[in-house]
Amino acid sequence: MFPPTAVTGTMSLRIASSMEVFLPLSRILRPDAAWFVRQREIVPEAPERVWRAITEPEELALWWCERAELNLRAGGHYAFGGRFVYGDDPSLPRERFEILDLEDGARIEYRWPLRGVDTKVLVEVAGILEETEVIVTQTAGAAPSWAPAEGEPHWWSVALPGLRSYIERGRADLRPDYPALRASAEPSFSVDVTTFPWMVWRKLTEPGELRRWLSREARVDPVPGGVFDLGPGAGPRRILDLVPEKLLVFDWHEPGGPPGRVSFQIEETDEASRVTLTDHGPHPPGESNDARDRRILRWLCAILHLKQLSERGMTPREYQEG
Repeated sequence: MFPPTAVTGTMSLRIASSMEVFLPLSRILRPDAAWFVRQREIVPEAPERVWRAITEPEELALWWCERAELNLRAGGHYAFGGRFVYGDDPSLPRERFEILDLEDGARIEYRWPLRGVDTKVLVEVAGILEETEVIVTQTAGAAPSWAPAEGEPHWWSVALPGLRSYIERGRADLRPDYPALRASAEPSFSVDVTTFPWMVWRKLTEPGELRRWLSREARVDPVPGGVFDLGPGAGPRRILDLVPEKLLVFDWHEPGGPPGRVSFQIEETDEASRVTLTDHGPHPPGESNDARDRRILRWLCAILHLKQLSERGMTPREYQEG
């Protein structure tokens, strides 16, 4: 339903012939693994600054995790955890997070035992003109039963934008408390968007804008009772309530469950527009934890997409393939 910013299984590549840049092979080649996810981020800072944020425990705890313990050498450990880390297991010893490969300032590969699956994570950092490209590739020997489907959002879809905003502004835009979100009957997600409310409103209610970032099949009639349709499958059908530039509420249909309700609320502050997305439910009876996790990741990614497009004017697909 949402265009992928994350890459799972396959990826496309577009290279401008007029610019010579370093591209890690991982950007071009599919990993030799049965399952993988990949995420790319551009950070407007030097590689040395980005590397510190990735490899110093005090900094990791400000954008990625609650706790971190690192021994930066091959055979050492890159251990992390806390409620901001998807699938955290505090019982895991640090030795399970073994560093497999390390090239100071450029790349680190380590083990991450995630929800009972032995995965490997490769983080690559490379300078591009005055910015830094970060590519994270996570692999496993078999596709986990709980893994997102190809093209769906995952934990790196949220974490790497947090890395960028932490380096840019000193704090991550969105730090999801995964256990609290999973336990909540009405999970809610808020971000500050540095533009005017009317600009955010356009991205939510104009068909041409929705087709850029939300669904190529989007149809919308922005009046109470009007159509709000993103195409076949799970998704909305009708607008339930609407206050221009302030509130948009629509229904949400999941197979086998009662219609739910989703809202976007926009509040103007002195410095930004605060956007809050709330999944009001009700949710499908007997919904599994895996299905709930996928829904949470979907909403996290959706509100970050909205923020990115409202602030930068660039769609998630353009950004990932750029």
